[in-house]
Amino acid sequence: MTAPLVGITTRRLPATALGAVPAGVVDAPIEGVFADYSESVAGAGGIPVLIARSVDVDALVARLDGLVLSGGEDVEPVRYGAPTGPYATSHDPGRDEFEIGLIKAAVGAGLPILAICRGVQVLNVALGGTLVEHLDSSGGFDHSTTDEHRSTRRHHVSVAPDCMLAHALSTQIHDGDRVLVNSYHHQAVSVPAPGLTAVAYAHDGTIEAVEDRDRRLLGVQWHPEMHAGIDPVFTWFIQQLGEEKRDSA
Repeated sequence: MTAPLVGITTRRLPATALGAVPAGVVDAPIEGVFADYSESVAGAGGIPVLIARSVDVDALVARLDGLVLSGGEDVEPVRYGAPTGPYATSHDPGRDEFEIGLIKAAVGAGLPILAICRGVQVLNVALGGTLVEHLDSSGGFDHSTTDEHRSTRRHHVSVAPDCMLAHALSTQIHDGDRVLVNSYHHQAVSVPAPGLTAVAYAHDGTIEAVEDRDRRLLGVQWHPEMHAGIDPVFTWFIQQLGEEKRDSA
């Protein structure tokens, strides 16, 4: 059985993100993503494929076994009917448009999705949900501001029993329903889209994960790809894709 082919969304940055570049290419865009994503997919047994924004989404979805929606900029508030607030960071309307189209094509084709940080936010918006535009610090805790290493697990989330996420994280859940995660976000899901169910919460009530078992959609607000080693979320996701390939063989 061949390893599952997993697409990973990317972001566009100016060529200067590479450092010193010739003057003639300063305005040339590059497409990429943190290597942690592809290393996690590969380490869990999948074949990672970085997705260029110029691709035809229907043709791509027909080739993939699964999709990972990566992190990045805020989703433009107009996408979910909200004004731009004072704490907004950068927006990339082109990325929003491309990824919303990609998500709709993937869901329509029954492609399993693992959505991470911005990924769960754009997944929720694409399917009709809304976002919290900015999370204030609560009890001295800030979901986004930290100088700690990206792998540092900063706070607990409580996971609902017998959901896909609980099965994926079964070896890490302690004290009945809690798992320790990192945190790099200032937005979160507000109203889950139709079909998506909130299955994990932070201590302040922030929704930290949503899922749809029937459509095989799982989104987490933290960054499992940045945890030390291969996070069980990726191992579980690739196993699901492998089982599907065997069932369809």
